[in-house]
Amino acid sequence: MTYEQMQAKQLKLSMLLAVVFLVTVFSVPFLNAAIPDQMITPVLGIPFVWLLVGVLFHVEFWIIALVYVTYSNRWEQELTSDGG
Repeated sequence: MTYEQMQAKQLKLSMLLAVVFLVTVFSVPFLNAAIPDQMITPVLGIPFVWLLVGVLFHVEFWIIALVYVTYSNRWEQELTSDGG
């Protein structure tokens, strides 16, 4: 693998993860409009939409970061083991 190939893979992964993130973020207003009663239903004493934005998005950020770093490190290791 060349450095340029690694960069291309990282760009593709970044774009994919950005799309996943944006779909998740923009789905919240849609869900609020489509099913408002379910979105304000309390879960553990907190309205579901607040739980979604405050907790689940935070977990999503960490998962996205972990996926990106894991794959990028793997590709970088592959690049350096090939003699770069």
